Amino acid sequence: MSETRYYYLITPLTYTGKATAFTYHHAGKLPAGQIVHIPIGRRQVLGVVESEVEKPTFATKPIAEALDLAPVPAELHQLAHWLSAYYAASPSSVWSTMLPSGIAKQRRPQAAKAGLTAKGLPTHPLTPEQAAALAAIRASPHTSHLIQGVTGSGKTRLYLELAAEALAAGRSVIILVPEITLTPQVVSQFEAAFGSLVLSTHSKLTEAGRHRIWSEAMAATTAGQPRIIIGPRSCLFMPVHQLGLIVVDECHETTYKQEQHPRYHAVAAAAQRARHTGARLVLGSATPGLGELFLAQNHRVEHILLTQRANKLPQPRATIIDLRNKDIRKLSKFITQPLLDAITETMAAGRQTLLYLNRRGSASSQVCGDCGHVTICPNCQLPLTFHADLMRLICHHCNFRQASPAVCPECHGANLRLLGGGTKRVEAEIGRLFPEARLARLDRDSATLSHIKATFRDLRAGQTDILIGTQMIAKGLDLPAIDTVGIVSADTMLHLPDYTAAERTFQLISQVSGRAGRGDRAGRVFIQTYTPDHPAIIAAATADYAGFAPAELAQRQALRYPPYVYLLKLTIAAASQNTAITEATGLANQLRRTKGLDVLGPAPAFLENQAQKFHWIITVKAPRRAPLVSIANQLPGDHWTADLDPVNLL
Repeated sequence: MSETRYYYLITPLTYTGKATAFTYHHAGKLPAGQIVHIPIGRRQVLGVVESEVEKPTFATKPIAEALDLAPVPAELHQLAHWLSAYYAASPSSVWSTMLPSGIAKQRRPQAAKAGLTAKGLPTHPLTPEQAAALAAIRASPHTSHLIQGVTGSGKTRLYLELAAEALAAGRSVIILVPEITLTPQVVSQFEAAFGSLVLSTHSKLTEAGRHRIWSEAMAATTAGQPRIIIGPRSCLFMPVHQLGLIVVDECHETTYKQEQHPRYHAVAAAAQRARHTGARLVLGSATPGLGELFLAQNHRVEHILLTQRANKLPQPRATIIDLRNKDIRKLSKFITQPLLDAITETMAAGRQTLLYLNRRGSASSQVCGDCGHVTICPNCQLPLTFHADLMRLICHHCNFRQASPAVCPECHGANLRLLGGGTKRVEAEIGRLFPEARLARLDRDSATLSHIKATFRDLRAGQTDILIGTQMIAKGLDLPAIDTVGIVSADTMLHLPDYTAAERTFQLISQVSGRAGRGDRAGRVFIQTYTPDHPAIIAAATADYAGFAPAELAQRQALRYPPYVYLLKLTIAAASQNTAITEATGLANQLRRTKGLDVLGPAPAFLENQAQKFHWIITVKAPRRAPLVSIANQLPGDHWTADLDPVNLL
């Protein structure tokens, strides 16, 4: 008869109680990471074996059953511990993120899909820069590399070469992509090279689909077979056999930060998993985040540059259009005459146009249509946000407020405007201006996977003349027939009340500009803006990352923002505004008594009233991360949330 043993278990969020760790007994040995069913009250919920423990002094219940699933690999168990500690997250929320939902369900076996034929790596030769980059990575003593390559420089080709080397050594590969729109393109390139060794996942998969991919990955791991896993940040938690390479493509993207518990960042988690497994980590971007650049400058990662496009054409020529000039808005509210003329010429040549609009600016700043003036907070040097219900401008960090002026305080003109407008309105306007044009729109409202695939199929087949979209079309897409890119409003993100606004604006303009001229013709870009003299817009128009980044880093250092300090964003959600303000003020005053902390706020969140709750924010800065983790672990109630290393302070 088997000896009774006792186990400490973590319950993923299938259990809704407050406690998330329990001790149970079982007649037999269970490994750490084993997934089990345990009784809690009248229910049976999932549990993950954390460790074996000594017999407790209290009575325990038996584990109902050990599921017929391979235990979670030890390196993922290590990663779960790190995520919980580093992000002050409950082990329960961590395991709920790492394991696919429905993992315990019995599913009908599916017929095996026909295997894809691998054609091998592309046969065209590497460019001299690509060859030099590969040689540098192979010879480097570093295991972490930042590949900064201009748009169209061929970073994906480097990923393919490095993946082939990992597979040849019997090791697996994880490729992270930030957007579902990029997934079909990247998957097709890797499937062409490696065939059925590629497993892909994305947010549009059903629960059964995610479970199937997880099961395939676990089966390959158990059999000692390397695989290539491609997908968004969640595929970082896939089981794989001997991980050898992690690639984080477009590593600057904010979508790599999870907005729910655990609020982890995939770049940090990827670095930790690479350390656990001895894998090589490659971060790729045309416009690396200032945090990644800071690491490279301090020799924490190796910095590799690709300065030329693989097609040997120059970077697209950019024209900045000053929206303060009323004479250039003759026929359209959104499209100026120079951009209108360019679209007409592009269509006449049988080529394609991309129009980009950032919808995130729908609740943004008040800007003067005559001089472009935007009022900033005197304390935080960030744009004030207009609140129509109060007719006031408010800082969403320190809570500075002022009445909304009737005239511009700079030029005294009465042409004050709110930035906004969405893709549907632009689509309707373009349809009116170009009734013969074949239009396509890509945004969150239209982003089904089938629609995405059909849109890109039509674009590549030349059956679309004008593509209109949001950030989904700004990154990494290789559409060789696009000659003209129009940025309808470059200001919407620029004037968000956040310290990263200039950086995000530069990155987005640079990325979307890079969609032009990727075929056999040089591209051109038109940037419509009320602030043509802003450093971020000028730098993006001239592709001057080397000039923009140092200046922005100097400003971050002067104002004490990352990467020079650590940040913690604390948010309270209360049923009444008075409760939110009172509790937030009390906690802020308490935190100010701790030496070494810089406490801002409380102030209303960018969207103060959400889901019938009032949200107020406290921002805490510190030179070390440990005190912030301690604060996050000791919040006074479930109505508070903590976000360590937030990607914005909205």
